[in-house]
Amino acid sequence: MSDEPLDIDEDDEDEDDPWIVATCPVGPELAAQIAGMMELDWTDGDAGEKAMTAAGWRSTGDYLGELNEKAYTPAGHFVYGDECLFMPFAYEYYVHPDGPMGEDFWGELPGWQSLVDPPVGTFDARIDSVVDQFTALLGPPDHDVTHERRPALDHRWRYRIWRRGDNLLVVAPGLDGFSYSQFEHAFVQIRPLPAGAPLPPSTELPGLFRW
Repeated sequence: MSDEPLDIDEDDEDEDDPWIVATCPVGPELAAQIAGMMELDWTDGDAGEKAMTAAGWRSTGDYLGELNEKAYTPAGHFVYGDECLFMPFAYEYYVHPDGPMGEDFWGELPGWQSLVDPPVGTFDARIDSVVDQFTALLGPPDHDVTHERRPALDHRWRYRIWRRGDNLLVVAPGLDGFSYSQFEHAFVQIRPLPAGAPLPPSTELPGLFRW
């Protein structure tokens, strides 16, 4: 997936189309469970599945769910990923019958809440609140890196990354594939990276942290 969104025709976006931030909270218990999973060997798919089951997360079983999810947290998050844990916790989008999001899909799911036309900065504030949860558990991030996707538009993605052994845990925004990369989501991800390997440059982070 490219880290650049598809072009949106301004004529297709009505000024009255509601912008929405849909969120599913990451509470202290869930953050602690995820932090504990940093110790796993994520190259072993069974290890991750066993840990999520032990934490009380519901598995989709032998088959993926309708949105390619592999498990669900008790709070309502969808969990994805092969040899990684990828868990979105917020989406930002507008709703239009003829647009990439024809209805408020995420906000209608159990455990999720829609904020319609919220104040500017709400999406970033949700990311910061999850970063605070992991900072309380793991200390300050080992890396705090910004990828300037569109400098002329002052559009940046900030990656807060913790390292433990051969794993990375990141809290960051990214492109939402379900909207054909036209909108953004925010996610927590655990992904393997050898302890001695340097973190790739910021321009390569969107490709690294994908599922």
